[in-house]
Amino acid sequence: MNPQLEDIDRQFQSISTRARELATRAGAKFGKRPSPGRWSAAECIEHLTISSEAYFPVLEAALPEARKKGIVSEAPFRLDFIGKLLIWTLEPPAKLRFPAPSGFQPPSDLDASRVLERFLASQRRVQEFVRAADGLAVDKIKIRSPFDRRVRYNMWSALSAAASHQRRHLWQAEQTIRQL
Repeated sequence: MNPQLEDIDRQFQSISTRARELATRAGAKFGKRPSPGRWSAAECIEHLTISSEAYFPVLEAALPEARKKGIVSEAPFRLDFIGKLLIWTLEPPAKLRFPAPSGFQPPSDLDASRVLERFLASQRRVQEFVRAADGLAVDKIKIRSPFDRRVRYNMWSALSAAASHQRRHLWQAEQTIRQL
């Protein structure tokens, strides 16, 4: 596999491991909010699942289309401007705070006992997409953001920003448990 794709695959695996360890360590605190209006650790993780799942249709369409068009390469991948901006904004600790769009907020009736299982399943699926992208020029494949249809960036930027986003909210979940 391309070394950059191997690295991003390891990043998603590391995030999964941290989330599993956090949920185990947190125990009953996993689903508790530190204060009204603040997310619990479980809500942070559920937000990540919802966010990852939003990319699935985009990636399901983009990967076969890229193969069909012959957008292949093993060259080093480059982030585009949007990707660099997203990563700078998202990488923890949070530099800027902004509310999650309404469709990406965890439900109010969240079953905290199922959150980790759902997250790990979505992570495996993200990793399947990463592996399926091997051989493709993922920095030449343009996709629309599932968060804002007006925004387009390359798939490498999307994968890299997704890992940053996950680290940000996992960090937030860890901070939440420390506060309880």
